Amino acid sequence: MTAGKDVMKRTTAANNAPATRPNRRVILAWLLCLLCITGATVTLVLWLIDSGAQLGLLERVSAIIGWNWGIPVVFSALAALLITRRPHNRVGWLLMLPAIALVVSNSLDLFLVTPPPALTLGYWLLIWVDSWHWLFVILPIFLIQLHFPSGRPPTPRWNWVNWLAIGLGLFFIVLSAIFETVGPFPNPIGFVPEAVVNGPILIIWGLALVTMAAASFISLFVRYRRSQIVERQQIKWLLFAGGVLVLVYAVVYFVTDPDAPDFASGWPNLLLALSILALPVAITIAILRYRLFDIDVIIRKTAVYAVITALLALVYFGLIILLQSIFEAASGEQSPITIVVSTLVIAALFAPLRRRVQDFIDRRFYRRKYDAEQTLAAFGQFVRDETDMAALTAELLRVTQETMQPEQATIWLKEVKQ
Repeated sequence: MTAGKDVMKRTTAANNAPATRPNRRVILAWLLCLLCITGATVTLVLWLIDSGAQLGLLERVSAIIGWNWGIPVVFSALAALLITRRPHNRVGWLLMLPAIALVVSNSLDLFLVTPPPALTLGYWLLIWVDSWHWLFVILPIFLIQLHFPSGRPPTPRWNWVNWLAIGLGLFFIVLSAIFETVGPFPNPIGFVPEAVVNGPILIIWGLALVTMAAASFISLFVRYRRSQIVERQQIKWLLFAGGVLVLVYAVVYFVTDPDAPDFASGWPNLLLALSILALPVAITIAILRYRLFDIDVIIRKTAVYAVITALLALVYFGLIILLQSIFEAASGEQSPITIVVSTLVIAALFAPLRRRVQDFIDRRFYRRKYDAEQTLAAFGQFVRDETDMAALTAELLRVTQETMQPEQATIWLKEVKQ
């Protein structure tokens, strides 16, 4: 009887309790998102005021979409959305850290333009933060692969990668405080010479960083092999966005001079920024499972049109070079007719080339879909020529079993009274 009264008291207290407060993690996430948006907007406005007159329209657009505003805003907003919908998933917080680090970096660039006449504590702190804030961009990006999409490593055995990343970050933060120099000034508490830092310490630290990054990447494939269809579709989204980013960066790196002060400016910078923005978008779609299975269509279309573009580009420039050499040999001068002829050839080749490339990719990578399409096409031809109802129903059952592979299939035909 006493136990029953205690249960009734607890039930009454629970019913009379105030509404559950919003999750503190969610509140913190949206506050950080608001700070990132505010900080990115303020630093962008100040940057445009300071150097906007020296930039063209394309440079301004790429700055807005890229590192100065678009990337930190998109990363922080999607991170807050993930934390709201999946509060216990670490991937949301790993997306938030690069956004905060980029806002801090843009702010430091404004304050560290002109060094003071003498070293002050504030300037020392700014230089110190500026020397290691980039860690919170690269380390979380690497660790996303380890925790994606569940928010945890594939197995507890992979936790050593987390501890290695934390150790690398803490070691570099402490080390950067005891360098011999702080910008143009000697460090009053520094005793580690630059030669030592750029020598054995940097080599060992770099090898550990490569180990951490490689382990995170390998863990993603280990998870893929052990996962079911839904988790595999999620991993495809991340791999597709990461592949696009690597490809765009490689193209930008090889077509521009990486040592130039305006490296990746203009169109290259804009393309690079868009490929970076695709990463958090793909992660959010995968974790929230919004139109999850569309990734197969996206990959298929991307592969088809990438191959077509490469082949048509080779044909186009090959025709121009060949026809120009023929015209020069015949008349001694170049002719614009070569461009017209090459364009007409490309237009005529596009449709048949697209069909052939798509059939090749479907046969090689999407064999089940290709076989299903061929079976349905053969069934359509069979239906046009067959009039026997028994043969039609038997063929329909066979095609359904072969294409859809259901556990059981039955055909029910309603009798129509004459």
